[in-house]
Amino acid sequence: MNTKENSADDAARSVRAGVQNRAAFTLVELLAVLATVALLAVLMLPALAATKSNSKLFLCMNNLKQLALAWTMYADDNNDMLVGLSTYPLSPVNWRTQSSDVVVLLLPPTWTPQQKVIYKVQMGYKQPSPAFNGPLWRYAPNTDVLHCPGDPFCTLSGTAFRWDSYSGVNGLNGETKPYLTKRTQVIHPSERFIWVEAADGRGENIGSWSMVTNGSPVLGYSNAMFSDTPAAYHTATANYHTATANFNFCDGHVENHKWLDATTIAFAVSTSPNKDSGSAEKLAAQHAGNADAIWVGSHYPSPQNP
Repeated sequence: MNTKENSADDAARSVRAGVQNRAAFTLVELLAVLATVALLAVLMLPALAATKSNSKLFLCMNNLKQLALAWTMYADDNNDMLVGLSTYPLSPVNWRTQSSDVVVLLLPPTWTPQQKVIYKVQMGYKQPSPAFNGPLWRYAPNTDVLHCPGDPFCTLSGTAFRWDSYSGVNGLNGETKPYLTKRTQVIHPSERFIWVEAADGRGENIGSWSMVTNGSPVLGYSNAMFSDTPAAYHTATANYHTATANFNFCDGHVENHKWLDATTIAFAVSTSPNKDSGSAEKLAAQHAGNADAIWVGSHYPSPQNP
């Protein structure tokens, strides 16, 4: 019996020793595992960055989709009349009121200047004054529709800080006549945009978005010329060939458009507060035959281009 018990004990110890030996990693094996994990992390970082960039793009497109739907429903409820696409407080029918003219109660003194700007921009869309609510608020009751998550201006400071990311086109009941005032006047709704991603350097996208001229169809819009700055919020890298902007259209769809001309992108990404006032970037982007201005001009709604 003792011999058998000893043999059993020896066998058990051998099994335990084998398990322990198999469970242990050598230093070389451990370093190999760590190196493999590090390599996988390096390989996955670009993919993760692209995923994050794409999520911002899709959130922005969803914002513009909601605004386009609100624009349509407003016209349906108001005898086909278009909501105003300026921000000046001319009447309660402008889609939002710029922050400098918003009537609000005393703001908390502990708020930062940036928090105050954001709040007043949001209220300019939701309730510009106690007397009336924003005209689109009932159709798209989320102030985040004003902000593209890829907009880099919200990370800046001083006068360059800006939270609102979109500007309504002047040709659709904007601030300067002539313009279209009824939705049925838009003959090509799938080809005419409503809001554009804009990058005004003055701390807010003020007024409505316009061009010097949207060009002539007879000339293939080759004489189209930027006035207000577009944006390039969806640039994944410093490579100009990845710079894009979102547009929503009168039929409700949203497009992500790729900029082709380096001067357009330099104008778009400039953080100068005077970028729209004859800056070097603006003058460069106004060159004849700018492919980006041609595309925008051909999709810019106006009485001559409905």
